[in-house]
Amino acid sequence: MRRILTVILTLLIAGSVSAQNTRYQGEVYISGGFGVGNSALSRLQLHTIQGARIGECFSAGVGLGVDYYTPDLESGLFMIPVFADFKLYAPTAGKFDPFLMVDLGYGVVAEEPQVGGLMFGAGIGFKARVFTMSLGYHLQQFGVQGVSLGLSAIQLKLGFAF
Repeated sequence: MRRILTVILTLLIAGSVSAQNTRYQGEVYISGGFGVGNSALSRLQLHTIQGARIGECFSAGVGLGVDYYTPDLESGLFMIPVFADFKLYAPTAGKFDPFLMVDLGYGVVAEEPQVGGLMFGAGIGFKARVFTMSLGYHLQQFGVQGVSLGLSAIQLKLGFAF
């Protein structure tokens, strides 16, 4: 995890020094994931990403969130993910910016911080003025006593970028 943060900070600093049009970009998302596969737990997520838009075609940031995994809405599991977020924007001349995104990080169970695992997300989306929307795949792994479990989902994110 430390290596991921070091790479992100290096990219942000290098981009800040070399690109005149580097600027702060913050994002807030609420998303829903519909569980797929053998461990099909649905999820609700609230994430924030703080980073930089480097030029017109790239952004990188660090994210923090709260995820609620549940087979139904009566019982569930809270996880806290920390992740790196990368977006590649299509060069457009208007206020509509399509993008490809990748999130990579680590999530821990809130009630048991020693239980956690890899978090990965990828998708396609757009930013229209301050509104953002994306559709993609989300994976959260976690291990318990040497047994690893992967929770996959199709994810829809809605949010704001400022």
